Amino acid sequence: MTGVKSEKIKISFGRRQFAVDVMWSERKRLSITVYPDLKIVAKTPAGYELEVVQQRLVKRASWIARQLDFFEQFQSFPMERKFVSGETHYYLGRQYRLRTRRGDTPRVRLLGRFFEMQLPDPNKREKAKALMLDWYSEHARDLLTRRLAYYLQAFVRMGVTEPQVRYRRIKKRWGSCSGNGNIMLNTELVKAPIHCIDYVIIHELCHLICPQHDRKFYQLLGRILPDWEKRKQRLEKVII
Repeated sequence: MTGVKSEKIKISFGRRQFAVDVMWSERKRLSITVYPDLKIVAKTPAGYELEVVQQRLVKRASWIARQLDFFEQFQSFPMERKFVSGETHYYLGRQYRLRTRRGDTPRVRLLGRFFEMQLPDPNKREKAKALMLDWYSEHARDLLTRRLAYYLQAFVRMGVTEPQVRYRRIKKRWGSCSGNGNIMLNTELVKAPIHCIDYVIIHELCHLICPQHDRKFYQLLGRILPDWEKRKQRLEKVII
């Protein structure tokens, strides 16, 4: 982009140091954004001195730390499974063993403590993976739609407009709420306990009222879900 000057600086918060990309351009206000990949960007008006930008960043250091802590929980996801008999897979927070068998009709069923997968050639791992992911996606969409509809009622009474909702399988975020009020929920959530799923849904619904992770947001979240921190800690232990 023409007319943009940039520089990388560091700020301190306790024992932590944050690297920040500072970008000057023709704008009226300074904005600070922490991205899911842990990148921190400060966009500042062209006339701001670097010292002024640093002072503003130091004042927001506590907020930056909270944003980083939130996103860091999604950085270390396990390796992809092989989708073969004997593997452990999760559904609603419980472990199930995968059992594969030959059969003309491809299908996945939950039987007791087992996922039973049937397909013409169980050795074709890509086929097995696609079949399993389809099962998760179908059940996730149904469950997440019902849970979100249940909690949305309270937010509508608070004046919230019903959001557009998308369901996707992604690796680094359980959910998100865009500036336009559109919510995305990760279909991998179906592997977590129900109380963790509800935490993510309510978290994103709160963003329809308080877009930033600021004090007002956490006050609202705490009022609706007093034990949200315990739910968040449990969610961080979910293996997908």
